[in-house]
Amino acid sequence: MGHPRAAEDPLPGHQVDIPAFLPPLQDDQAARDLNRQYGDIVLEVMPSNVPIVHLYNREDLEKVLKYPSKYPFRPPTEIIVMYRQSRPDRYASVGIVNEQGPSWQRLRSSLTSSITSPRVLQNFLPALNAVCDDFIELLKSRRDPETLVVPSFEDLANLMGLEAVCTLMLGRRMGFLAVDTQQPQKISQLAAAVKQLFISQRDSYYGLGLWKYFPTKTYREFAKAEDLIYDVISEIIDHELEELKKSAACEDDDAAGLRSIFLNILELKDLDIRDKKSAIIDFIAAGIETLANTLLFVLSSVTGDPGAMPRILSEFCEYRDTNILQDALTNATYTKACIQESYRLRPTAFCLARILEEDMELSGYSLNAGTVVLCQNMIACHKDSNFKGAQQFSPERWIDPATENFTVNVDSASIVVPFGVGRRSCPGKRFVEMEVVLLLAKMVLAFDVSFVKPLETEFEFLLAPKTPLSLKLSDRVF
Repeated sequence: MGHPRAAEDPLPGHQVDIPAFLPPLQDDQAARDLNRQYGDIVLEVMPSNVPIVHLYNREDLEKVLKYPSKYPFRPPTEIIVMYRQSRPDRYASVGIVNEQGPSWQRLRSSLTSSITSPRVLQNFLPALNAVCDDFIELLKSRRDPETLVVPSFEDLANLMGLEAVCTLMLGRRMGFLAVDTQQPQKISQLAAAVKQLFISQRDSYYGLGLWKYFPTKTYREFAKAEDLIYDVISEIIDHELEELKKSAACEDDDAAGLRSIFLNILELKDLDIRDKKSAIIDFIAAGIETLANTLLFVLSSVTGDPGAMPRILSEFCEYRDTNILQDALTNATYTKACIQESYRLRPTAFCLARILEEDMELSGYSLNAGTVVLCQNMIACHKDSNFKGAQQFSPERWIDPATENFTVNVDSASIVVPFGVGRRSCPGKRFVEMEVVLLLAKMVLAFDVSFVKPLETEFEFLLAPKTPLSLKLSDRVF
């Protein structure tokens, strides 16, 4: 790591060439140490000689993240760019996450309209209820009959994420949660490959970047994980295309409605088939481990508060024998407040990188356009100056005392951004929000949940639990 420079020293005005990489998203403790030692704005020079400016002040974060840009610049991940440019047989672009400018806008507007549609997600709710019910049965089957402990819970949660996102994207159940069948080896390898992908991305940001010049271990492991993810999901997509051709003539309206995302992407006329296929693959891969991590973070928060589980249960008690409907999700004030509070305390994306598009004054210093800034949102969310009792899990802060409704219209809410913010926010936000509420409700209805050991987190490009994790799941008695 480069030697940090104190914010008290003048930050020199500097014009930085926009680098083709995302600056390192440091682990939580290292970022806190910088803040504690140097203040709310810290200049750090990387081994590559590129200066990175860390921002911790709420006003600075809001100013950067709310900048009105037609084409917001999210620094691309260089190892992904390099790999995908080396595989023109599979990729026509570097993908929706890493493209910039008009190319990014074209991909974003074409590929995400269905996944962000409330109507499409509403149609998906019955299928997601069934996915969650199967997950509950799988958990019951994997419990130790004596201790009621489910070991390696995160592995099963990854399968849940894979089944849910495949059902959304491909429009049919895949059977990954079946209790009585052994998963194909490739499927069991898929979640491990996604995890390795995040780890390799993290590792690519440190050191001298020798992987850019010859295939180091970091690059080889990254390429192997990318290849496996592409091969496994591509095989699923190809199979679905064949099934679609066979069943198109006799498919009913409900099935066609579920397939709408898959069909809408495939029917896009002005997009290369490689972009269509890689987008579906990226959406599926992105939804596996991130969903599992979010679920574990939320469960850890609510099980640590003795009053939380009974209040969540009260919002869904009438649905213990039926599907949970949209009205229940809409009216689940306390449950949504718990999830929002968990996002504040442990957001999967715990900081956001930006390139300044114009000169800006931040914390009294002038930064030139082109400066790379790292918005340390999670650390800002843990400050008492932004949230009263910031270290405490307090869902009530997200409930309007006048209306008793869930609200994000509170002071400092703008820095709670687990899905990013603005035009480049995660297109799967609505899907994940619906899925996490539903999953949490189903688990609380089925079980009294407790962690065998407290949840600890680590940095794997995104914030992730240390594994393996064991959960005790005692049957809920009404």
